[in-house]
Amino acid sequence: MADGLKDWSELGEDLLSRIGQCLRTLEDVIRSRAVCKPWRRALLPEQQRRFPPFTQWLMLPFCRSNNMNMEISIRSTISNSLAAAAVATPVTGCKGSENCRCFYNVALHQFHHIEFPQGLQGKRYRGSTMGWLCIVDKTPGISLLNPLTKTEIALPPATSFPDVLAYRSEKARGEYLLRMTDGSEESISKNFFLKKYLKRVVVSAEPTLQECIVMAIRWNTEDNRLAFCRPAEIEAGWKLVAHEEENGIPPDKIGFVDVVFWRDRFYALDWGGRILVCDFSANPHHPTLSFFLEFHPNHDGYGYADNQYLVACPAAVTGDDDDQLVMVSRFTKWMDFDESDDDGNSDDDCPQGNSSRTYWAEKFKIFKMKKDAIGWNEFNSFGEFALFLGFNSSATFVPTKAHPGLLPNSIYFTDDIIDSYRGQMHGGHDMGVYNLATKEVMPLYSTTSLHNIPLMISPLPLWFSPSNVTGS
Repeated sequence: MADGLKDWSELGEDLLSRIGQCLRTLEDVIRSRAVCKPWRRALLPEQQRRFPPFTQWLMLPFCRSNNMNMEISIRSTISNSLAAAAVATPVTGCKGSENCRCFYNVALHQFHHIEFPQGLQGKRYRGSTMGWLCIVDKTPGISLLNPLTKTEIALPPATSFPDVLAYRSEKARGEYLLRMTDGSEESISKNFFLKKYLKRVVVSAEPTLQECIVMAIRWNTEDNRLAFCRPAEIEAGWKLVAHEEENGIPPDKIGFVDVVFWRDRFYALDWGGRILVCDFSANPHHPTLSFFLEFHPNHDGYGYADNQYLVACPAAVTGDDDDQLVMVSRFTKWMDFDESDDDGNSDDDCPQGNSSRTYWAEKFKIFKMKKDAIGWNEFNSFGEFALFLGFNSSATFVPTKAHPGLLPNSIYFTDDIIDSYRGQMHGGHDMGVYNLATKEVMPLYSTTSLHNIPLMISPLPLWFSPSNVTGS
C-alpha cells in the first residue's frame, strides 16, 4: 500500500458504519461487503432493509474462442431492446479475464462482471437457487457456488447416486454406468450425463447452514426421480426419495418436472400437473412422498404443455389471503420444415423471418390452486409483479413498483430446452418478455441483430438471484 494509506481491512468500525449509512442501493451494499471479511462483518445484512429486494440478473454464457463473442453480441442486443429509455451501464469488474462472467441486471440495465474462482471453465451450470449456482464437473464432482462471495460448497459426487454404478474415465470421452429399473446396466456419455442427469436443484436454506437440504430432480433416461443430500453430511451421498405404492404412488407413473421449497417442505410437480409433497419431519433421512393435489389442469385444447413450472406465489399476486403454489404452463411453437416454404430457406414460420430460431414461446397459462387443494383455477394477471422463469431452479416473483425498469404483469423467460431441435444446431435463443394483458411476446434482444449471435447459445443463459448472498 502507498505511504499514509491504511489497509482497507484495518478501517475502524465507526468509519465503516458511516460508509454503510452513505450507501444508496442494495448493489452498493453487496459490493462493499465483498471487499473483505472485516467489511462484511461491519456492514451487517440489516443494511438491506433500507432498499427494495434484488431483482434477477441474467447470467450470460462464456465467450468461446471458436465462436463469435457471445457476451458482447448478447449484451449489445439486450441493451438496445430493453433499455429504450435508459442507457445500459457497464459496471467495471474483471472484464477481459478468462474467469470473468457477465451478469445483466434487467431492471437497472447494468452489466456486472464477476470474477469466478479458477478452474471452472468447461463445467456445467445446472441452474441457480437462493443466490447459489449448481455446478457439475467433467469428473463426478458437484458443488454449489456463491459467485459474489466466491464460496464453493462441495456436494456428494455424482457416483454416490444409487443408480450410478461407476464413472469410467478411461473411456475415450468418459462415460457413466447406470443401473436401470429392471436391473440391467446402461452406459451414457459424460456429455449426456452433464447435460441431462440433473434437471433441477433447489435448497431448503443457506447451504452454509447445518440444516440445509439439497433436493434435485434426476433423469437417468428412464424416469425423473427426486433425490436429496445434505452438504453437512457429504459422506452420506445422494439418496432417492422412495415412491411408496401404499400411498398410491407407483414408481413408474410419476415423472417430476419441477420442485420448490415452500412452507418448510419440498413440493414437486409431475408431468400431469399433479403436486406431491416431500416431508422430512417424521424421519430426516427417509422422507415420505404423498399427493398434495391430484387434479390435472384444463389447457382448453392446447394439449400438454412443453414445460411446466411450480412457483411459490405471494398473496399480493393472486389477491388471496395467503401465499400459495401456482403452476405455469409454457407452450412452444415449433418451426414446420416443409416444402411450402416460399423462398426455400425454411424461415417462413419464424417471427420476423428469423431462421436461426427453430422454436419459440407462444403462450403461457397460469393456474392457482383451489381452496383445500381440490383442483386448479386459471388466472390471468400478476398485477404489479413480474415472474422470472427458465433455466433457473426456482421461478421468482419480483415487485415491479420497487423496480420501475421492469414491465408489470409479465413473465421474463429464458430458453430451457437443452436439446437441439430435429438435429438442427439451433438453441438457446428463446428468451423474451410475455405480456399477460396483451398475450404478446417481446424480445429480450433485438431480432435484427441475431446474425451476431451463434446459432447455438451454450451454456444456456439463466436467471440468478443475488438476494441471499449477504451472509457473513
